[in-house]
Formats: sequence, structure tokens, C-alpha cells
Amino acid sequence: MIVRIILYIMAALSFFYSFMIMRVRAGSHFYLIWSVIGVILVGLGISLKVGLFKKLPHWINITLIAGTCIVLVLIIGIVIRLITYSENDPKDGLDYIIVLGAQIREDGPSVVLRYRLEAATEYLKRNTETKCIVSGGKGTNEIMSEAEGMRDYLVSAGIESNRIILEDKSTNTNENIKFSKILIPEGASIGLVTNDFHLYRAIFLCKKHGLENVSPIRANSEPFYRPNNYFRESLAMIKDFIF
Repeated sequence: MIVRIILYIMAALSFFYSFMIMRVRAGSHFYLIWSVIGVILVGLGISLKVGLFKKLPHWINITLIAGTCIVLVLIIGIVIRLITYSENDPKDGLDYIIVLGAQIREDGPSVVLRYRLEAATEYLKRNTETKCIVSGGKGTNEIMSEAEGMRDYLVSAGIESNRIILEDKSTNTNENIKFSKILIPEGASIGLVTNDFHLYRAIFLCKKHGLENVSPIRANSEPFYRPNNYFRESLAMIKDFIF
């Protein structure tokens, strides 16, 4: 009885969190995974009530439990690595910094992207010779490319437009880095600007594309949405390792 109550409470929290993420209009449908988790938790509660697992063969129960534990341990391990990744080395005097894109809305950058742009603005004002690559294409739900929106924000913040280079073809983090690399002369020093939850995977992808000495420049993020962001990044890391 107690276990079922806990499962139902966890399911209610998952549905609530999914709704809150949906309200942010983050530009993806990843929030649905929290609703899926809620449905699974409700299903587990009902299964316990009707004694479904007692009716299944013992080997199936063992397989389900073992598989669930393996997946949970893998995801938890990756999330811990993402959270504890503390490298933040914004060396002064870099030749270029790359700002990774995120959703652009009608009223400007999303919260996630605004944090990245604030970190980039602070660095660019402190290092007046550094050039900035803003990287991100136009999504189906965006009024302009992310690169254009980022340029407009930086210019309005006082950064000279001739210091800003647009990379407006990429559709994901891997392409952000792949296409931005083409715009940077060989041997140039580079900084990478993105949010705390995203930094480890972004640096991992930089190394994949041959950018070994990249200085991480950490931007903040909203604490309430970090569980969603870290969970999403952990699944993305698994995808990156596999493919």
C-alpha cells in the first residue's frame, strides 16, 4: 500500500513537472518524457494492486528489474558527471569564442540562450579583440535563425557588429561545433560559451571534431529546470557515445 502511494505521488509530480516545462515553450517536446514517466509510475502502481508481477514468470521479473537498474545506474552516473563537471576556464585574450544557439522567440532569446549571451557579452566587453561566432540555424518554430537573434542581442548590448560572425546552418550541438570550426583559422585560441548542464557534452563534441584546447565559458541556468536539462543531456550523451 505504501509503495503504491509513493508511486502515485511520484507520478503526480512527474505530470506537474511536465506541465511546467511545457509552459516554458522550450522549443522541443522533451517535456513529454515526464508525462511518460508519470504513466509508467501509475501503471506500476496498478500492476502492484492487481498482483500482475506475481503472475509473471520469475525470469521475466528478474530481467525487468535488472534492466531497469542498469538503465538507472547509467543515467544517474552520467548526470553526476554532468553536474560535477567544474571546468570553467575563460582565459582572457582568446581569438574567438563560440556561443551555442538555443531557441529564439518572438520576444527575443529564450531564458537558456539569454544566460549564454550574458556570459558572452561579459567576456567580449572584457576582451575587446576577441571575435564571436554565434551558432544556430532557424527552427520551424522560430521567426529567425538563432544566429541572427544572438547577433541582434549582442549588438544591442554594445558589442560591435564587425566582431560577430554568423553560423546559421546548424540544427544541433554537433553541427554547431562542426560548422563553427570551419570559420576559425587553424591555430586560433577558442572559448566555448554554453550553460552549466550543457558544457560537458559540448566540450566532448569539441574534442570529437579535433578542437582539443577549448576554454569552457560557463553560463548559468534556471535551477527549477535543471532536472529536465540534465536528464535530456544524459540521454544525448548516451546517443553520442553510441553513434
